[in-house]
Amino acid sequence: MLVFRTSSPAVDMDEDGSPTIQQTRVENSSSGECSIPRVIGRNKASRLKEKGKANDDYASQQEVAASLRLMAEQNAIDGEERNRRREERAKQIQEEMDDKNMERNTSNYTLMSKAYFDRKKKKIL
Repeated sequence: MLVFRTSSPAVDMDEDGSPTIQQTRVENSSSGECSIPRVIGRNKASRLKEKGKANDDYASQQEVAASLRLMAEQNAIDGEERNRRREERAKQIQEEMDDKNMERNTSNYTLMSKAYFDRKKKKIL
């Protein structure tokens, strides 16, 4: 006949915070029944818990690394987009300047200024 009893009078807490009672098997030597496997001990349970934490730590590290890679890719895409917008804006400003130079009336300019703006107009065309 098998009898179960608590291994210590204190109640242990598992990782969820719920109470657990460690049980040990006390076997009656006169009984010829097959033995039931023993419940794992505290040391083995703590080793398994630490191993689980190590696995969780590794998984969280991988998750963080993946999110950092994603952030780096997103930053690269954002940087390319900013550069493209900057180039478009510079091109737009240059076109506006060219339009102003084309509309400029150079009839009352000095010879030097008139020659300068006439060359600009020829470049634009």
